[in-house]
Amino acid sequence: MRESEKKKLLKIAIGIIVAVVVIVIALLIFHAITGNKHSYKDIENKLLKSAQKYYKDNSNLLPQNESEQISIDDVSLTSLGYFDNMADLLKDKEGVTCSAKVIITYNNGEYRYTPLLDCGEAYKSETIASHIENNEQRVVSGAGLYDLNGDYVYRGENPNNYVKFSSHMYRIVKISNGHLILILNDKFQRSVWDNRYNAIRNRNDGINDYSVSRAKEALELAYTENSFVSAKNKSLLSAYTLSVGKRNEADNYNDGSIEQSEIIEKQYVGLLPLYDYLNASIDNGCNSALTDSCSNYNYLNYFDYNWWTITADSSNTYRVYRIMVDGEVENARASSNGYLRPVIALVDDALYVSGNGTVDNPYIVK
Repeated sequence: MRESEKKKLLKIAIGIIVAVVVIVIALLIFHAITGNKHSYKDIENKLLKSAQKYYKDNSNLLPQNESEQISIDDVSLTSLGYFDNMADLLKDKEGVTCSAKVIITYNNGEYRYTPLLDCGEAYKSETIASHIENNEQRVVSGAGLYDLNGDYVYRGENPNNYVKFSSHMYRIVKISNGHLILILNDKFQRSVWDNRYNAIRNRNDGINDYSVSRAKEALELAYTENSFVSAKNKSLLSAYTLSVGKRNEADNYNDGSIEQSEIIEKQYVGLLPLYDYLNASIDNGCNSALTDSCSNYNYLNYFDYNWWTITADSSNTYRVYRIMVDGEVENARASSNGYLRPVIALVDDALYVSGNGTVDNPYIVK
C-alpha cells in the first residue's frame, strides 16, 4: 500500500474516533443535565416499586385479613435501603418538598399497593373520584355530572364517563362515597334472569328473587373465571351493597328508596337497579318504568341488545325489568333472554392516571 493511501486511511480512522468521542461527550453532558430530572409520576412509580420489593423481601409483614391495611413512608423505605432520598429526586424542582407513603391493602385475595405523594401546591396524588369531583363541573341541565340523591350521578345523552379498565370499556354510573360505580359498556353474556319452576305459575317462568337467581350465579361464575375483570385488577374492586328491592311498574320514586328497601351486602358484582337507569335520563317525563320517554337523553339507552336490570316486579313472582334495544323498559318473564351487564365498584383509593372520560380518551386508573 502506498504511503499516501496509508495517510488517507489514518485520517479517516482519526476522524471516526473523534466523532465517537464527541458523541459520547454529548451524551454524558445530556445525561448530566437531564439524568436527575424526575417527574412526579416517576417518583410515584419508584415509590411503588420500592414498597413492592421491600414487602417481597419481608412478606411476613403483609396484612393477612380481608380489607386490612398497613402503610410505609418514604423515610422508612430510604432508611431501609429500598428508596432514593426524596431530596435527591427533587433536585430539579426548586423549593418543592414532598412527603410520601404507600398504603398496602389485602383486598379480594390480592395485595394492592397505593403510592401517595404530597408535594403541596406543586403536585398531589389524586384518587379517580377526587379528580373527577375537582375537575368536572356539576350541571343542572344537559349531559354531565349531577348532584343527585347524595351521589354524583352521570346523566344525559353522552356524558364523558368512559373508563378503560381491565381491557374493557365501562361507563361511570355514579360516584357514591368515593367509590366509582361502573357498568360494562362491552357486549358480554346472554342469559335468562332465572328459569326455575314457579309453583304459582305452575311452569318454569322463573322466580324473581335475585339472591337465588341464575343471573347471580352466572355473574359470580364469570367473576371467578376473570371474564370481565382480570385477576390482577381485582384488587381495585370494592365489595358493595346491591339494592334488590322490588318495584311496581307505576312506582315513581327514583331516589333509590324502593330498590334499597332490600339489600345484599358485600358483593363484588351485580346488575344495575332500575332507578339508576331512570335517573340517567334527563327527559322531564321520565318518572316510572311505564314511561317510554326514559329512553330519551339517556346514555344507557345506546346498546344494540336487550339487557337485564337487577330489579324485579313487586306485583308478581316471575317478572323482571329488562331494557330493550330501543331503550324502553320491559316487564319481562325472568325465563326469557337478555344480556348481563356486570356492575362493579372501584375502591375509594383507586388512583387517577390519565384521561378525560371521552370515548377516545377514557379515564385510566391504577
